[in-house]
Amino acid sequence: MISIHDGNRKWWVLAAMGGTLALIVLDETVVGVALPTIRRELAMSQVNSHWIVNAYFLVFTVLAAAAGKMGDLFGYRNLFLAALGIFGLSSIACGFAESGPALITARAAQGLGAAVIFPFTVAMITSVFAPAERGRAFGIQTAIGGCFISMGPLVGGFLTDVLSWRWIFWINIPVVLIIAAVVIAAWREPAKKADGTRGRIDFKGLAALIIGLAALVGAVMEVPDYGWGNSYIIAGIIIGLVSLAVFIALELDIREPLFDLALFSMRTISVMNSVVFMGEFGKIALIVFGALFLQQVLGFSPLMAGAALLPAVVPSLFASLVVGNFADRFDARKISLIGLALNAGGMIWFAVFLNFESYVLLIPALIAWGCALPFHFVSTRRAIVNSVPSGKLGQSGGLTMTAQLLGGTVSMAVCGTILAGTGRFDGLYWLSGALMALVAANGFLRLRREEA
Repeated sequence: MISIHDGNRKWWVLAAMGGTLALIVLDETVVGVALPTIRRELAMSQVNSHWIVNAYFLVFTVLAAAAGKMGDLFGYRNLFLAALGIFGLSSIACGFAESGPALITARAAQGLGAAVIFPFTVAMITSVFAPAERGRAFGIQTAIGGCFISMGPLVGGFLTDVLSWRWIFWINIPVVLIIAAVVIAAWREPAKKADGTRGRIDFKGLAALIIGLAALVGAVMEVPDYGWGNSYIIAGIIIGLVSLAVFIALELDIREPLFDLALFSMRTISVMNSVVFMGEFGKIALIVFGALFLQQVLGFSPLMAGAALLPAVVPSLFASLVVGNFADRFDARKISLIGLALNAGGMIWFAVFLNFESYVLLIPALIAWGCALPFHFVSTRRAIVNSVPSGKLGQSGGLTMTAQLLGGTVSMAVCGTILAGTGRFDGLYWLSGALMALVAANGFLRLRREEA
């Protein structure tokens, strides 16, 4: 058993939460590089192979917000460990999958585990660090996760080329075991408060939320394959929007709602979640579609493509620590928006120069993106957790995670549609840069109005 002194407990918790973030981002980045090989070996169609990525994101997106609320109600430790176990077992199952459906099912189970553990990382870090230290803490967590982002494409390419794509899932197991041991030794559950912040589960609202997100996200995920005009796509979007409207109506009419909808009216929450949304939108555009560009257009192998993406992720390791300290000293909201504007410039550079089919010309955009990445996920989380009551940390973390995952889902659909319709990659980067610039400008205007 690990022996941990009380004075160091918060740092051990932070290390475990950094490892948890690493698990999640690793599973986002390694699969993109290995996807062509998996599709070939399992004899999957291109449409079906998309669900290797989509199944993970769908379950993750649908359940993240609800899972965060469960932590507020029942505590974090036991739920975290149970979900971590699900993630580890499903990783083993992914590696042993002998067919496309088996792999997709195991990936969905991974999404279930991730949906619970990630919102808890935000709440657990916030619980053990004082408000003035949280930016630094989230910066360190993001730097730990960034190590795995930087290694993801490279390790995924190496394992796929040298051993087998199955090892991209099996490497999760030692990380899962270490995180579990540290959490068991270091985490102490905060005392429950008798202030009404812990109560009953709104099952009707939960059902409406799950149905709404599942229908909406599932439909959007299928857009690249079937198009926006497909009747099933339209039906899914309508069902999703109606169910979410029912969810809002139910929450407004209940004494103990699943979520406090007043969080959405807070300017900090809405602006920062829009930054998180666009940060994930751009990450999918650059990492997933960037890996496809390097392999399909420039002819790189999976290993070469992974190595070529290192300039996009290595700078984030150092920038995370700097951004975390800045977020504690200055207005974390404005720092986040500055980073989004920087990312917009990197995306536009990428759009301009990728048509020259020269990797060297893309390196400045990759570096700019890597420097901007922590702005989307470090300073934003610091701003959010310092603006909500302690009894709502889980649900605020879940809502932020949902915004992030929706950004990735929409990015997969929109960017996939552009690529399928035009056969070109530049359009999706033009769109990403333009949307980021608009969201950044809108955020600055809204904060200026608040100050006025």
